[in-house]
Amino acid sequence: MMVINQPAAAPPKTAAQYVVEQLAAWGCRTIYGVAGDAILYFLDAVAGQTEIRYINCRLETTAALMASAEAKLTGRLAVCTATSGPGIASLLNGLGDASQDQAPVLAITGQVERKDIGTGVKQEINQQQLIHPMAVYSALTADARALPVQLNLAMKKAFSMGGVAHLAVPKEVWMEAVDAPLYPLMPARPTPAPGKSETDVAVSLLNGCSRPVILAGRGVKDAQQELLTLAEKLGAPIMTTLPARSSVPNDHRLYIGGLGQSGSDIASDLLKEADLCLILGATWWPEDYVPKGIPIVQVDAAFENIGGTMPVTASVVGDMAKTLPPLTRGIADSNRWDWLRQVQDRKTEWKAQIEVEAHLDTRPVAPQRVVSALQRTVAPDVILTLDVGDLVLWFNRIFQADRQEILISGRWRTLGFGLPAAMAARLAEPNRQVVALVGDGGFGTTLADLATAVAYELPITIVLINNASYAMERNRMIQAGLHTLGSRPNNPDFAAMANAFGAEGVQVKTTDQLEPALRKALVSEKVTLVDVLCDDPIVPHTKI
Repeated sequence: MMVINQPAAAPPKTAAQYVVEQLAAWGCRTIYGVAGDAILYFLDAVAGQTEIRYINCRLETTAALMASAEAKLTGRLAVCTATSGPGIASLLNGLGDASQDQAPVLAITGQVERKDIGTGVKQEINQQQLIHPMAVYSALTADARALPVQLNLAMKKAFSMGGVAHLAVPKEVWMEAVDAPLYPLMPARPTPAPGKSETDVAVSLLNGCSRPVILAGRGVKDAQQELLTLAEKLGAPIMTTLPARSSVPNDHRLYIGGLGQSGSDIASDLLKEADLCLILGATWWPEDYVPKGIPIVQVDAAFENIGGTMPVTASVVGDMAKTLPPLTRGIADSNRWDWLRQVQDRKTEWKAQIEVEAHLDTRPVAPQRVVSALQRTVAPDVILTLDVGDLVLWFNRIFQADRQEILISGRWRTLGFGLPAAMAARLAEPNRQVVALVGDGGFGTTLADLATAVAYELPITIVLINNASYAMERNRMIQAGLHTLGSRPNNPDFAAMANAFGAEGVQVKTTDQLEPALRKALVSEKVTLVDVLCDDPIVPHTKI
């Protein structure tokens, strides 16, 4: 009797291999992390394949901020990893950014061995308790057989709910066998069509007002023309949140700038005189700069965003590109010439004021002049990543956006966002110009990962507004009559340090040096730092 040799069965996957294959099946192409004892088997599995690239960061905070920035830029699920104890603790700052800005991020952390959980061994902590305030899902994989379901739930919840999901895997579980199929990529969550009654109520309010204003947020990104068509028919000036700045041509006759301290004075003034505010895809509503009791019509694709930070008179839930045309068709022709004339007069005055600030010739260099020079030198489709501090206020006040993509730490507002976000942006969009605008306070917190940018040869430009202070805090102290203790960071020579890291560093001391230095940096194929010695004037409306 002939015996036919059967092909040997494929060896079972390890848990680590399964995680990598499942992430790849969902389109993950990059994992950001820092090595540690409890994830070494996972990193070995990542090294054994070619679909996913591992970015070896110096700080776990950087890894999480890079994941958050990638998710904000692309809308895809982004992934970061770290070991137990101090590893996950250092991730939290970056995960806070993703959580607050509703960016879909999956954090995969190692944990001590199962026999040691709860015993107080080194680097052991209850990770689920630690991450609970900022996670939409967190699970401990006590058995590898549960891993496929847990990982699938984590990915789905992070993606569908827009937030941080977390999976903690004990050290030895990584090498346990997993015999389970991969879960397919979930389809995008359908956005419900707005109900006719909702639309009718909103249209009735819009037709009943005489001085309307629109506040547009990042939710209008894919409905820019629909927004302009509605605004023109309604006769309403448009304010934007900072992430939505480039969703409206800043030279459009109806554009009046941002809302709040970092916005334009005319936006706040006109809102106070308006008799209705139409909020489109935004949740930003700074109570110090908005009138109490103004009727609000809010349109958003997510029901949970409606009325979250402000009471609304009427609401419409639906996809922005599909929702705005019915609203526009329902708006009756009306005469709002007096309102529009007032808008144009105020805008002319504001533009003249900004032009004066943009051409200040001081020493140290005025931050307004830096922003103005940046506007003239960057590519129209540049990705701009902003750190936190007064630089954001000056940027939003002066910069006139075109098609630029702007990434910020919107609600968490953590120092150090600019550099990690720029690195993630360059990895996600390798053919686009990427510029980080940072302050000396923020840049110093993630400075160690300048080495990461150099190691991976990411040609980003870092523009450093170096005023030798935590200017926002210092100026608030001054305004309140407080001692300025703690408001001066201990700065090195940043340009020299950049050169030591293997980047190109140049220091700018005068306005005539500024634009030539920027233009040279923007065409460099290396990581380049332009260290501008700046003044620290007090931003209007500063208070503690």
